[in-house]
This record gives sequence, C-alpha cells and structure tokens, in this order.
Amino acid sequence: MENETNNNANPSSSNEPYGSRPVFSNDQTIYEGPKKHSGIGIASFIIGLLSAVLLIIAIVSGSSFADQIANTDIVIADPSDSAAFQASIEALGQEVLVSMMLTIVCIFGAGLLSLAGLILAIIGAVSSKRRKTFGVIGIVLNVVVFVGGIALFFVGSASIASSVA
Repeated sequence: MENETNNNANPSSSNEPYGSRPVFSNDQTIYEGPKKHSGIGIASFIIGLLSAVLLIIAIVSGSSFADQIANTDIVIADPSDSAAFQASIEALGQEVLVSMMLTIVCIFGAGLLSLAGLILAIIGAVSSKRRKTFGVIGIVLNVVVFVGGIALFFVGSASIASSVA
C-alpha cells in the first residue's frame, strides 16, 4: 500500500479546515445576508424629493404671480417698445417681480436637481450588489419632476405671452 500512487486529485492538507473539495466544484459563494440598499439610489430619491418640493414652490409662486397680474388693471405693453414695456413692468410692483423671479429660479433649480438625481438613480439602479428599489423610484420621480418642470415653464411662458397685448 505504501508503493501505490495517490489517486486523490485534491488531497486534503493540514491548512484547509474542512478537508478537500471535489475537483470539479465551483467555489462556494459566501452568503452575506440580504442586499443593502444602494446609497446612490437613496441619494437620488432624496434629490428627487427636493426637486419636487422646488417644483411645488414654483407652482405656488407662479400662480401667485399670475393672480397678481390678473388682478391689476395694468396692461403689459408690447416688448418691442422698450420704454413702455419697462414702465409697465415697474408699474406691476416689486412683489410681482419677486414672485416671478422665485418661480423662474425654482423651475430651473428643480430641473437641474432632477437631472443630477436622474444620473445618480440610473447608477444606483444598475448596481448589481445592492438593492435597486430606491434607484428605480429615483428614476421615476426625477423624470416626472424634470418633465413637469419643462411643462410648467412652457405653460407659464405661453400664459405670459398671451397676456402681452
């Protein structure tokens, strides 16, 4: 028996705590528990919520702006006549201009934030080692806010253009 050759393809060694493994087996994957949520996906979700809040502020401020213009007797002059247009804008008052500027800043801020959140959401959704829940929710939320901001901008521009007489 001592002269026989060893036919074990994978002899056990003293360094392996559990003995030998079969020759054709794959390495065993170590179960690390349930997947954790993606930090990038959570960040995109929070950015989407912040941009939605900015869009809501823009809607409220824009409706206030439109209401203030509708309740005044001032007619906005033709933009090609710069002196008359400037006089009609000054006649509107500072509150209307602040409301208009707040609306514009919130719309563009929400658009830029949702664009950054969309990029993060896509990165979080394609991560293979993390859960994709917040990444997918971030994609949906940021796309809705981005498209809503664009729609709000064009609707507001159209209503301002129709009020210029």
